[in-house]
Amino acid sequence: MGTEDHDEPAGDSRPTADDGPFTLTVDGEVFTVRLRPGEPGACDYDWVSGPNKGYGFSSFQRVASSSIQDRANTPSTLQPNTIDEHRESIRDFLGQINPETGYIGD
Repeated sequence: MGTEDHDEPAGDSRPTADDGPFTLTVDGEVFTVRLRPGEPGACDYDWVSGPNKGYGFSSFQRVASSSIQDRANTPSTLQPNTIDEHRESIRDFLGQINPETGYIGD
């Protein structure tokens, strides 16, 4: 899949799990991004164009609160990442990839 095969959301948009998966091309690499329903701030990135089928990564945002009681009684105010923030996460992942193996690390 190349960059011409999909339309990408605007950089400042904040897709939600209800919008369904979307595809991003970052530095020539194609990823499918899936936001997890019911888990604000959790998403999975599938490296579609990568050398290792099924390889990718997951990301989780954490919200600090003062107590367990606060977490139980306060709905999440966590905003979904922008498309540009998703791209930044993908660039961080790609920066860790060993070009010889296509995996993180040596």
